Amino acid sequence: MHPRKVWTIFRKDLKDAIRDARVLVALILPLGIGIFYSQTFNDETSASKLDATIVYTSPDPTSLPGAIGATVGDAVNLTFKQVDTENDVRSAVDNDDADIGLILPAGFDEAVKSGQQPTLTVVTPADPSSSARVIVESLDPAVRYLNGAQAPAKLQIEQASTSSENLIDRIGLRTWSVVVAVVLMISMVSLLVVPVVLAEEAEKKTLDALVLIASHVDVIAAKALLGIAYIGVAVPFLMQITKIDPNSPRAFYASVALIAVALLGFGLLIGSLFRNANQLNTWSGIILIPVVAPAFAVGIPAPAFVKSLASVTPTGQGMKLLLNSATGEKLYSNISISIAIICLWAAVAYLLLIWDMRRRQA
Repeated sequence: MHPRKVWTIFRKDLKDAIRDARVLVALILPLGIGIFYSQTFNDETSASKLDATIVYTSPDPTSLPGAIGATVGDAVNLTFKQVDTENDVRSAVDNDDADIGLILPAGFDEAVKSGQQPTLTVVTPADPSSSARVIVESLDPAVRYLNGAQAPAKLQIEQASTSSENLIDRIGLRTWSVVVAVVLMISMVSLLVVPVVLAEEAEKKTLDALVLIASHVDVIAAKALLGIAYIGVAVPFLMQITKIDPNSPRAFYASVALIAVALLGFGLLIGSLFRNANQLNTWSGIILIPVVAPAFAVGIPAPAFVKSLASVTPTGQGMKLLLNSATGEKLYSNISISIAIICLWAAVAYLLLIWDMRRRQA
C-alpha cells in the first residue's frame, strides 16, 4: 500500500463528498435522533414505587417474608411466592419470574431466635434490578428484625446462570438510545455515503483510471479513510452535544473504529456490486435495516432467536462493546469473542471486495 497515493485519493473524495447533500442526511438523521432522546429522557431511576417478586422455599413455616416487608416498608411493592424445592427457586430467577430467590434451611426461624447463624441462600439474577438490590440490602436488617442479635444469619449470594437482556432500567434509556444513534450513524456513513462515492466512480469510469495509477488496496484504503474521517468527526460531536461522557473513552472510540472498519468493508462491497448510484440509492434503505436492527435488539427484551441472530452480527457485538465502555460496567462478558466476530466480518468483507474489483477489471 502506498500512503501518498491513498492520501491523494482520499482528499479528492473528501472534496467531492462535502458537496453531496446525501452526506448531510446520513449525518443529520442519527444526530437528530440522538439529540431528541437525550433531551426527552434521562437516566435517573423513576420516583414511582418499585415492584419485586420474591420466591422462596422453606421446609418449615417462616416469618422472614413478614420481616422483609416490615424492613422495606412502602419503598417496594412485594409479592412472595413459596415453591417446593431449591431448583424451583433457581429456575424462577433464571426465567425472570422472580427478582430474588431465597432458600431457607430447616429450622431457620428457631435457629435465628436462639442466636445461631443459619445459612440463608440468596439467588439473584446476573443483572439485578433496582428492586432486587433493595431487597438484598434489606435482608440483613430483616433477619435482625426476627431476633435482634448481632449478625444472626450468614448471607450466601448466588448469581443466576442467565442474565436479563433488559438493561434500560439499569443504564437508562437516554444512554442506550444515544449509543444506538452512534451505531446508526456509523451504519449510514458506511452503507450510504461511502458506497455512493465508489458506485459513481465505477459508473463514470473514473475508478478504472484510479486503478491504473494505484492498486486496488490503495483505492479501498482511501475510500475507507473517507468514511473514518466522517465518523471520526460525527460521533464525538454527537457525544458532546448529547452530553454523554463514556466511562472508558479509549475503549469506546476504539469500538467505534472497529465497527466502522467492518461496516465500511461491506459498504464498499455493496458500492462495487451495484452498477450505478441510482440503484444503490433505491436499495440502500432496505440494506440498512438488517444491519442496524441487531443493535436495537441488544439491551432490551427480545425472543431467543433474535438474540442469537444479533450475537453473530458486527452491529450486535459492537453494541455490546459500546455499552460496556460507555457505562464502565461489565454488562456483557466475552469481549474477546465480540472483537473476533467483528474482525471476522471485516476480513470477509474486504476479501470479497478485493476479489470483486479485480474481477471487474479483468
